[in-house]
Parts: sequence; structure tokens; C-alpha cells
Amino acid sequence: MHLSDVFKFTQGLGQIGHQIGRKVGDAIELVTLAMVYRDEDLSRFLEIEDGVEGATTAKHKVEFAFYNLDEHGNPTKRPEDLFGIIECKKVGVEQTVKQNFKKWKSRAENKKDFHSTDGYSFTISPTATDFKWLISVSALNDENNIGITSSRIENKEIVRTDTFAFNCQVNSQVLIGHDTANELFILGPTQQLSEIDNSIMKCVVVQIKALDGNNIKTIHVNECLRGPQTPEKAKQASFVSLDVRKKVLGRFDKTDNNDFISILVIGEASHWEEKSRSMIRLCNDFNLIVPDNVLVKLFEDFQSHFGSNYQNMITKTNYRLSEEVRNLVDGVIEHFDSNVLFEMGTENFMEFEHFVENDKNKVRLQPIVNQASTSSQTSLSL
Repeated sequence: MHLSDVFKFTQGLGQIGHQIGRKVGDAIELVTLAMVYRDEDLSRFLEIEDGVEGATTAKHKVEFAFYNLDEHGNPTKRPEDLFGIIECKKVGVEQTVKQNFKKWKSRAENKKDFHSTDGYSFTISPTATDFKWLISVSALNDENNIGITSSRIENKEIVRTDTFAFNCQVNSQVLIGHDTANELFILGPTQQLSEIDNSIMKCVVVQIKALDGNNIKTIHVNECLRGPQTPEKAKQASFVSLDVRKKVLGRFDKTDNNDFISILVIGEASHWEEKSRSMIRLCNDFNLIVPDNVLVKLFEDFQSHFGSNYQNMITKTNYRLSEEVRNLVDGVIEHFDSNVLFEMGTENFMEFEHFVENDKNKVRLQPIVNQASTSSQTSLSL
């Protein structure tokens, strides 16, 4: 598991986590909606942001639901006419105070201003390696500079030491971590994670919280965690699937009866560990993944087209009402030759399709025909 490449891109936007997190969720929904609209027949049965009823009588708000039509050609929204639901879930990166920084701060000698301490240190130990890095953070009493020293330790001996100095302002950050190739990175206040070529395994954020003249008075150190709420999201999606299936089909278990199917679409999939994947595989008929680079391209294209207001345009309403938005999202999908929904069970890229069987409307997932030719273009980052 590594930090998602979506986080690697959004970290440089400087937004609060829940703000950008909601927009990433909206982007996942946009990709899903655009794929539903590629089957014009299926979109006639679509109800968006509907409260579907479960066997418990609870109403579950799902992103997309499919109902039979009434005499006016509109979805009935009656439980007995429901034949499919799609939920969208994502769990981003959570930044929390690094545990050994808490311990460091609690010591009496470190309760004074940071520039008066001996500095703060921690280690980064990549999994399945015989080396680690000792990272030392100290205040350089010269024009608000902070010093970062990295020492590579092998067999308990220091084999290499590198020292960096960065000029810092209040709320500026230094990013320290390693990538999937076990290469250490130390990025100053003017740099961003998106400059790193590989995916990020670990990232520690050192933030300058207060200055005293030319001295660094206070720092704060956070560690980036990979989707700690993923199990809860998996439980939520699984319960919705079970409850609604029981209401529609009269049973909880998945069967070959495709009168009703439940589909889950997830983003930032590298945050979903195996126990969460097992849960959703057990309960949902299909589990689809939107690859990180699809979401990143969507953000980049919207930013290029709409400028600073681009995030406000990433909504399902705008997709339905704005030709500009539709063209942008559809352009992203075409860029990847429709390979934007990867099914966790079959390991194929899929598309939605409406069909009629025994006079009943149904929705199914079909493999994309041309996916083999673009396997190198869509990066799953799973």
C-alpha cells in the first residue's frame, strides 16, 4: 500500500483535506456518470442522489439508482421497480500528529522555543530493507532557516549524510519521505509532491507554525496515513448492498439472479487494504476502481479550461447541464479509450450496458473491447 497518486497531486493545491476530498469524490462520480451516459438507453432509467429503501425500511442515499419507467417515461422510484444501484466511495490521506513528535514535545527540555532546543529527530524505515534513514530537524538561527539532515544507516553504521537548509515563512512546509523505489526525498517550501516520479510510500510534513524574529519558534509535525477510515466506508457500502438486495430480491446473498445488482465505485484504491476489499467483494455484485491518473487528468483538464474556478465546475449537475463540462469529462474518458472503471474481481476494465431479459430491464457490466491495447496508458496504482 502507498499513498495515492491523487494525494500526490492534490497536496500541492494547499487546500484543507476535507475540502479537496469532497472534490475528489465529485470527480469519481463524474467519471461514473459519464460512463452511464455512454449507454443512452440505460440513462433513461437513471435517478441521481436517490434515497433507496432497504429491508430495514431505512433509506440509503446512493449516487445512482436505476428504476423501471412509469407511463410518462420517468423512473418510478418505487422499491419494486429498482433494478440496480451504484455507490461511490473514496478515502483520502489523513494527516495526524506524528507520535514520536508528541513524545518529543512532552519532554521538559522541548517545551521552550524550537530554536532553543537541540532539534527533533525521527527515523524512516522502509519495509523489507536492511537500511533506514535518521532525519534530524533543527533551527538555523539565520533568516528563519530550518536545517534537515538525513543519515543513511546500514548495519548500525552511518554510510551517508546529506544536509539541507530551507528559508521558511509561517505555515510553510518541508516534506520528507520515501517513494516506492525506496528513494528518500526532502522537499522545501517551494516544492510539491507531484515532483516525485514514483508513488509515495511515506510522507512526513514539518510545518513552521510561528517565528520569533529570525528564529523558528514553533514547528508542528504530521504524518500522512493511508485511508484510516477505509474499513468504515467498506462496512457502509456493504450494508447498503445487503439491505437493498434483501428488499428487492428477498435475500441477502449474491446469486446469479441479475434482476438487481449493486455496484461500488472506489477511488484512491491504494488506500483500501485487503480486509476492506474482502468485505466489499463479499457483499457487492461488482466493485469498480477509478485509477488515480484518470482523476488527476480530470483535475488538470478542468483547471486548464476553467482556471481558478475549476473545482466549482466538477459536479454532476454541471455534467448534465453544461456542454463544456460534458465535453471535458468525455474527453478524459476518450483519452484512456474508456479504460476508466477497473473491476476488482475480473481485473478487466468495464462499461455499463442496459438489456432486457424476460421482459425485465436490467443493467450489466461488459469488458471494454480495446483495453489490452491501452494497458500501459492507464496506471492503476493499486
